Amino acid sequence: CGNRQSRNLVVSIDGTSNQFGTYNTNVVALHSRVLADPSTHQNKYYNCGIGTYVPPEAKASLSYWRQRVDNIIDLAIAWNFKDIILKAYRWLSREYVPGDRIFLLGELACFSRGAYQVRTLAAMIKKVGLVHSGNEEMITFAYEIYCQRHKGKESEAEKIAAHFKNTFSRDVQIHFAGLWDTVSSAGLVRGKPLPLTWSGEHICTVRHALALDERRVKFLPEYVPENASGSGSPEASKAVPDSGSPKNSKLKTVLWDVKEVWFPGTHSDIGGGVDKNLELNLSSVPLLWMENEATSAGLRLKPRKAGEWNISGVQEKPHESLRGFWRLIEYLPLKRLTYKDHKDHAELDTRMPHRGGGRVIVPGQRIHISL
Repeated sequence: CGNRQSRNLVVSIDGTSNQFGTYNTNVVALHSRVLADPSTHQNKYYNCGIGTYVPPEAKASLSYWRQRVDNIIDLAIAWNFKDIILKAYRWLSREYVPGDRIFLLGELACFSRGAYQVRTLAAMIKKVGLVHSGNEEMITFAYEIYCQRHKGKESEAEKIAAHFKNTFSRDVQIHFAGLWDTVSSAGLVRGKPLPLTWSGEHICTVRHALALDERRVKFLPEYVPENASGSGSPEASKAVPDSGSPKNSKLKTVLWDVKEVWFPGTHSDIGGGVDKNLELNLSSVPLLWMENEATSAGLRLKPRKAGEWNISGVQEKPHESLRGFWRLIEYLPLKRLTYKDHKDHAELDTRMPHRGGGRVIVPGQRIHISL
């Protein structure tokens, strides 16, 4: 996965409609501290999770209201999902040279879209490779090939993906993925997961911050299969299947560097954006943890002042998220994940009402000292 003298390419994808301001997410906070100039051998890219930005002062314009409607629909059915992934993929295609290390940072919003998009981007690069610079017209086609599902070991779709990768792309490893509370819904409706998003073996290092106090059915976490290299236990991998489809999939033990850590707070507390991020608050704890983990993996950040933040001074209680509309749908038969541990197969889907149940901690995951 490269060495510390390699150039770092940092891709940050925020949640849906997160815009820069006083209440920034942890992706913005971490992205702002990434050194990016020729002397640091780093370059960075940020996507806020929306299309063309129209400023609030243009409220009287048709463009402004078209964007507002677009964002509302996107929350429900994730129709901008593909475009955001392809923008990040295109940037990497232009920038990457052999030896570079790729860091992916994914953030929550209403449905932790950014975190899931990071996993999708990594999975796409694994399956179809990273298209050579100059072949950018092939990127949309690459995504279509990536989305094709396999039926059997040597399916036609698998052969096409391998042939495309050998013809147009480079075989690239993702060095680091930093995720804040990936959830199992990219929109209001839960669909089938995209290929390889349930796996992480194509990523050298995965760090995942999880919200212990979140109880909403549409915010159930999507875990990363655990490793056997010291940060997890083999048993944890039994809770997650090894293919793109979670239902009735055979399970396996995997080997790579994964840490999934539970923090106090609900979904928005983990990734920030509900409090002023310039002040010490509950979301500062997973932010500092992710900074330390990314730095250990070789990311070069602007130094913090000594004693700038002392997490022992955080007294804030988690924000209550299970209220109003969210409490109502807890009693509906919505399709959702469960986390049963079977010896050979996993039945991970159910329509039993969730009723505000707590999250499930699986073997191999860690509890942060702040709890």
